[in-house]
Amino acid sequence: MGRVTVGYQDGCLAPFFVSTMSITKARDMGIETIWVPDHFMGFAPKWMWKPEICAAANVIHSGDALYDPVAVLAYAAAAFPGLTLGTSVTDPIRRHPMSLAQSFVTLDHMTEGRAILGIGNGLVENTEPYGLPSKMRVSRLEEALEVLTLLFESGGAPVDYEGRYYRLEGAVFDLPLHDGKPPRIFMGAHAPRMLALTGRFASGWLPGQVVDAREYASRLAAIADAAENAGRTMDGFAACQTLLLVLGESRERVMEQALASPYVAYNALGLPGYLWKQHGLSHPYGDDFFGTLDMVPSKTTPRDVEAAAKQITPELLEQQYYFGTPSDVAECVRPLVDAGCGHFILANMGGNFTGRGLADFDSMAELTKLLQAM
Repeated sequence: MGRVTVGYQDGCLAPFFVSTMSITKARDMGIETIWVPDHFMGFAPKWMWKPEICAAANVIHSGDALYDPVAVLAYAAAAFPGLTLGTSVTDPIRRHPMSLAQSFVTLDHMTEGRAILGIGNGLVENTEPYGLPSKMRVSRLEEALEVLTLLFESGGAPVDYEGRYYRLEGAVFDLPLHDGKPPRIFMGAHAPRMLALTGRFASGWLPGQVVDAREYASRLAAIADAAENAGRTMDGFAACQTLLLVLGESRERVMEQALASPYVAYNALGLPGYLWKQHGLSHPYGDDFFGTLDMVPSKTTPRDVEAAAKQITPELLEQQYYFGTPSDVAECVRPLVDAGCGHFILANMGGNFTGRGLADFDSMAELTKLLQAM
């Protein structure tokens, strides 16, 4: 078994000193990758962003005050040399494949080959409110990956492509690839069709759902099957897992805080209706609701959150977050390493409501060492 590596996901939120401080602390605690989200809108409605609900509001201007990730990664490439940098994740709806190719090849040169294009099929919150397409997202992603491949392999020759969503006619991409290789593509994927695209096009997998080791291994096997069918090898493939963390002195204490938090109740709405049903609960938006993929935070009302708060249970929240001490979390995710996970990405969700402040970084530093020792 190879050594487990650890990354850190920054919030990419104003004011900028928060990101510089967080990335500095993450580097000092021994992480090897920095990941940033690509969002137009944040993960919670503006009316929730006040200190009595969300502790982060004491420092962060707004959950919607998101910086452009490419600019942040360019800054990090210069300020923190040696780290691998990626998006978790962008999409080809807001960013044309040609723009993605140009941006990430540029970042690959700036980082000496350590840029990662983390990409997915997009969220409704980043498209529909802004007049962008929100349907057929997987089909759009598939075409975008085909276009990216053509551009990377073109050697500067004009490219033609006739698709349903993208059309190129004599398009030129002549920015030399770093060391003759394109930037790595990692896919945010969970469902079968997305897993198949990961096997066909990607060199890494960026899941975020909480699943047990058996399901993780099954999804990784589906990726491997798709890669084999496409004539690709899994050599060097990076299987990751994003850990949405709520850390503290005890699992019981942080769970108590989570159950009392409107912010957590809101986030529980992002779990799909079928998961609520499995726990004997009724999702306020119905059993067929897809969750985060189809949520628009700016349209969420206090009544929606109150309906969720009345029902949430520890078992439901464990479908979304990893709770407890660093040792608790490490033992919880250890089976994922046996299932094939080699890279964990730490995302500090508890910072939004537990009020621990910088103590969360001490806990993440401890967790980093436990994970790297696996």
